[in-house]
Amino acid sequence: MKNYLLLTLFVAPLVFVSCDRPEPFVAPVVVEPTVIKMNEIYSRGVPADPDWIEIYNASSFPVNISGYKIYDGGGQGGTKPKMSLPAGTTISAKGYYVVVTDISTTIDPSGFGLSSAGEEVWLEDASGKVIDNVVFPAMDVTQTYSRIPDGGTWTLTSNMTKGAANK
Repeated sequence: MKNYLLLTLFVAPLVFVSCDRPEPFVAPVVVEPTVIKMNEIYSRGVPADPDWIEIYNASSFPVNISGYKIYDGGGQGGTKPKMSLPAGTTISAKGYYVVVTDISTTIDPSGFGLSSAGEEVWLEDASGKVIDNVVFPAMDVTQTYSRIPDGGTWTLTSNMTKGAANK
């Protein structure tokens, strides 16, 4: 009986330790609430009218969004640069700013574009904090993925309102 007890006390923990394998650590993305939000997404553009993401300022004062970054899985995973918003970019109170995507890498090194099949996009402030993210679905050429009302709940809609209030 003593041998069985010793075996249980010393060998059993080794068996459990040998079965344990570390899982890779993936840091969770924490979204910091803010008055600046992605508000409308169009991913079915053509060269004459490329994809775009509308950003909305829900506050009653202007907000400088210089240095904010917007990106998809490539930017999130570090396989390509994130798209930076230009210096001097300010959104007026209750106003909108439209980011055109699918830009040539000779103009913007991020090569950031939106998948017509849907994907996840992130928006971070100038300090690098993620302030908004959304997984948008595939959409038809006549649809956008919009927050209705502005800054509200995401929904697929046929009422495109690029740079204006969502209806």
